[in-house]
Amino acid sequence: MRKQAIIASICFATITSAHNTEVSFCSEVSERPDSLTVLQEVEVTERKESKSVTSAVPFQKIDAERIKHEGVTDISDAMRRLAGVNIRDYGGAGGMKTVSVRGLGASHTGVVYDGVSLSDSQTGEIDLSRYTLDNLRSISLYSGENDDIFIPARAASSSVSLFINTFDLPSVFNEGLHTTFRMKTGSFGYYNPFLRCDYNKDRLALSFNAEYIHTRNNYPFKLRNGDYVTTERRENSMMNSWKCESNIRYRFGSSSISGKLYYYDNSRCLPGPVIYYVTESQEHLRDRNFFGQLNYKGRLSDKISLSAITKFNWGNSRYNDVGGQYPGGMLDNNYIQREAYVTAAVLYLPKHGFSLDYSFDWYWNNLTTNSDSKGKIGPYRNSVLQSLAFKYSVGRFSVLARLLYSLYLNGAKNGEAGKDESRLSPSLNISYRVSDDIPLYVRASYKNIFRVPTFNEAYFDNYGSLNLEPEITDQLNLGITYSYSNSDILSNLTLTADAYYNRVTNKIVALPYNMFLWTMSNLGKVRILGLETNLSATVELTSKQKILLTGTYSLQDARTRTSRDMSDWNNQVAYTPVNSGSFSLSWLNPWVDTSIHTIGCGSRYTTNKGISETRLSGYFDTGITLSHLFRLRKCSIECRGDVMNIFNKQYEIVARYPMPGRAWKIGLTLEF
Repeated sequence: MRKQAIIASICFATITSAHNTEVSFCSEVSERPDSLTVLQEVEVTERKESKSVTSAVPFQKIDAERIKHEGVTDISDAMRRLAGVNIRDYGGAGGMKTVSVRGLGASHTGVVYDGVSLSDSQTGEIDLSRYTLDNLRSISLYSGENDDIFIPARAASSSVSLFINTFDLPSVFNEGLHTTFRMKTGSFGYYNPFLRCDYNKDRLALSFNAEYIHTRNNYPFKLRNGDYVTTERRENSMMNSWKCESNIRYRFGSSSISGKLYYYDNSRCLPGPVIYYVTESQEHLRDRNFFGQLNYKGRLSDKISLSAITKFNWGNSRYNDVGGQYPGGMLDNNYIQREAYVTAAVLYLPKHGFSLDYSFDWYWNNLTTNSDSKGKIGPYRNSVLQSLAFKYSVGRFSVLARLLYSLYLNGAKNGEAGKDESRLSPSLNISYRVSDDIPLYVRASYKNIFRVPTFNEAYFDNYGSLNLEPEITDQLNLGITYSYSNSDILSNLTLTADAYYNRVTNKIVALPYNMFLWTMSNLGKVRILGLETNLSATVELTSKQKILLTGTYSLQDARTRTSRDMSDWNNQVAYTPVNSGSFSLSWLNPWVDTSIHTIGCGSRYTTNKGISETRLSGYFDTGITLSHLFRLRKCSIECRGDVMNIFNKQYEIVARYPMPGRAWKIGLTLEF
């Protein structure tokens, strides 16, 4: 029975790899090597070149090994190690964290969790702090089109796609019961237990994980008022958060059915911005999220594969504030959003090197709130996406093209609805290997895509506008990649460099009607020129010692081009640094693995005006990590210690939200 399950799993993984097409519908398939060959039933070989080198589109990835060896402390820290990524971080373990890539904004970044898109129809932004680093298999970032074609149409409907793949199910090779327990504690009242249990037997696999985080977040910071400097502490910052997730998979023949349940609950106090000596705050936010999904994947024939997913998502956000400025002395805003989602994709492999995919997605969203009269109209939206994609890869040449049709039908329960939208969005990606003897690739890509207004932008009282047009982005990229792995000492070297041009038209901006009323309008245009470089190398010192080196650098010239008559004409876009980068140096050895890492960011402006009063200074955030793994019979024990911001640099990512200074964290992991 076990032998049959192993063979079935490998045969399914080989379907698309033989045509250089990677399946991303579930993590255990999407994380396999680019090329698999079945030899004597289970032997697997892998190409020397990584996907970041062979991909026709800019692709970056941080996997569990990098997270472990390079001192990554949370998911936002992982994202900041990627070139071209800007994180909006409001400070501390409880601060909201959203990601913007290549200056396009967080609403243009689609987040895909274990093959299924996450959504927030209210704001269009996904808070990455909701997802745990301890259960992370990898983070993959595609700038532009996705290099895989066998994906839901929705996963290709954003300017940038962030794929979060977890250890959702145990490997077919690890039968029986396996348990992981991890406990972390650290500065500012932080403690974080994590538990994971896996079971795998014959055709059935089960997993469950749960995590709890408590922190006071009362870290100190310096407040400057001219020449007068005082030391203050963040107040009203406590957070209690917990999340749990369960997964099940059943295999039959060359097919499988898997399911996932996820629940998240975060109750946190909001310290608010630091405005001189006003530190009191009574704001509170509770976020809850539940979703369940069911996934079928399998082979219909030697040339046809099918994947189908259904999902229901529920989210609740409740914000409270106490103050005399509110009627009755209290503000209580309660938002509930729901989503029903169905997707199916068919992959056809007519001949060697050629792949064709058709994907169909339908999803329904609605939002109910007690916040204002306009919000109570109960907006809802039906969305239909259809994608036709093909990939041709023979010899040194590879081309991928996609045509996406999007239809958005808006409605409202108790009032006027926003405009319906429909559009065709094309993309084209080409990669060419310069020589059979040298792993040097040249790649070029183009993608046109658009973003419909969120419910906030369309419906909020004194803020939204029902006549908004979608934001349209055009993305051009030209890059070169190289890998080297033939030396006994330098066992792996990867270098990528990409130049890009992005243009955003119909950008949605907030304009003042008077001092108290604002409205949303399509007046914005943005032009972005940039350069990204990535370097990674592995140096084998001895059979038991090695050096890991990674580095990124990003240059972004993102300027507003709305009108020459406006005061922000040709100014750098708010919160977009011109220069940013990261560096990590790790020494793996039999004694204590050591990693030194730093993240750097140049100065930015908090508005598009570009005046000195709104300038945020640049910073370097440096940390060090020490870890060691013990093995006792069937149990492994890992001890790890982190010191973050070791030079105690005070800086801000979001204006008036100071980041923590020097902090520490220690952790103990048991696996058996």
